[in-house]
Amino acid sequence: VSEKILKEAIEEFDADGGGFGVMDAASGEILAVGNYPTFDPNRVQNSKEIHRKLSFVTDPIEPGSTFKTFTVISSFENNIAKPDTAFYCERGRLRVEDHIISEAESQKKFEWLTVSEILRYSSNIGTTKLAFDLTYPKLKKTLKKFGFGKKTGGEFPGESRGIFIDKDNVPPLSLSNISFGQGVATTGIQMLAAYAAIVNDGVYRKPTLLKGGNEGVQGYTVMGRDLAQSVKDILIKAVENGTGSYAKIPYFKIAGKTS
Repeated sequence: VSEKILKEAIEEFDADGGGFGVMDAASGEILAVGNYPTFDPNRVQNSKEIHRKLSFVTDPIEPGSTFKTFTVISSFENNIAKPDTAFYCERGRLRVEDHIISEAESQKKFEWLTVSEILRYSSNIGTTKLAFDLTYPKLKKTLKKFGFGKKTGGEFPGESRGIFIDKDNVPPLSLSNISFGQGVATTGIQMLAAYAAIVNDGVYRKPTLLKGGNEGVQGYTVMGRDLAQSVKDILIKAVENGTGSYAKIPYFKIAGKTS
C-alpha cells in the first residue's frame, strides 16, 4: 500500500523520486520502508543500478524545514525559550553576514511569532533567531543525541551517516542554515527514528527490520516526557492550522512538519 501511494504521488507531481518509512515508535520495528523508482527483483536485468538500493537509508539529503523541530527542542531543553516566547521575525528579511535570510514563501512577512508559531508556520527567520540565542555547541549536542551524524545501527546494508558539521563552532550564516535544515544532510531512516523518539515520550529506539529485533535492548532518553508532549502539541497544531494542513485526516489527530 505504501509503495502504491508513493508511486501515485511521484507521478502526480512529476517528482524525480521519493521514499517512505513506517515505524512502530515504541518497539523500533520498521513496518514498511521503500522508495520509488524501484526495481522488480525477478527482472533485475531490466532495472537501472541506481534503483537497486534503498535510498531512504543510503542517500543523505538536506532535511529542510523538518529539521526545525530539533532546533526548537534544543531551545526548550536549554531554557532559551518556551512555546509562548515571542521573537520578531523582521517582516521576512534578516541580514546574516553578507546574505539575506528570507522565509520559504517570499510573500510571508511575519512580525512577532511565538516559538509554537515559528514551528507551526515554518519561519526560517524565527528559527535562525532561536539558533543564535542557543549557539551551535548546544544545538550540536541536541542533534547528536537524536542520532544525526551516525548510522542508526539497524540491519540496513549501505546505510549512510549523513553529513554533519562536527566542529566546535560554525559561522553565523552556517548556524542559520543548519537551524532550518540546510548545509546538513540526513537519511530518511535517521529522520524517522528521531521523530519516533518524540512520539515515544522522548525515548529513542533503534530502528530494526526484524520482528522483536529490539527485545532485551533498552532505548535511551533523548528528552523528557513533558518536553516531548509540548513538541507533539505544537506539531499537531502545524497540521491542524499551520503549513501541514494537507496531512489532516478525519477523526485522527496528526502531528507533522512540512519540509
